[in-house]
Amino acid sequence: MSEVDIQPGTTVRSQLIPLAGMRLLLPTTCVAEIVDWQDPETVDDAPAWLLGMLEWRGLRIPLLSFEAANGGPRGEVSRRGRIAVLNGIGGDPELPFYAIQLQGIPRLVQVDQANIGAISEPGESLPLVRDHAMLQDAEVLIPDLDGLETLIKSAGLTVSSMDSSIA
Repeated sequence: MSEVDIQPGTTVRSQLIPLAGMRLLLPTTCVAEIVDWQDPETVDDAPAWLLGMLEWRGLRIPLLSFEAANGGPRGEVSRRGRIAVLNGIGGDPELPFYAIQLQGIPRLVQVDQANIGAISEPGESLPLVRDHAMLQDAEVLIPDLDGLETLIKSAGLTVSSMDSSIA
């Protein structure tokens, strides 16, 4: 979503997603719903980034820590914490949704060529970040959603109905 990806005269409705020490920028079409924090069902022998399986609209979906998936510590659970349920973009019928832990309440933003620009020398390189950008005066991260979905699927995680066992 750097300036090259946004066509002149186009505005992309997006959400600024607060995480621990970083902010993700996602088009609103990627976000199915923002829900209040709820404790997920734990999964035995789960990778460090998997917080568990979340019950959402009759489904069990993987809930992960984006920070931990990038090699950092998991974010803290707080009273202001939320969960972003994301639409799977890879078209995999076994992963139509997944969720990430948030560190606050997302903010709607309008993104266009005038208010976003690529960062020529970004900070720390993270495996699941496609791009670093400046949105107005704040650094934002553009996540690699394909990479994130590949990571989830490589752990054998899928979405199941509430009456099924956890994948």
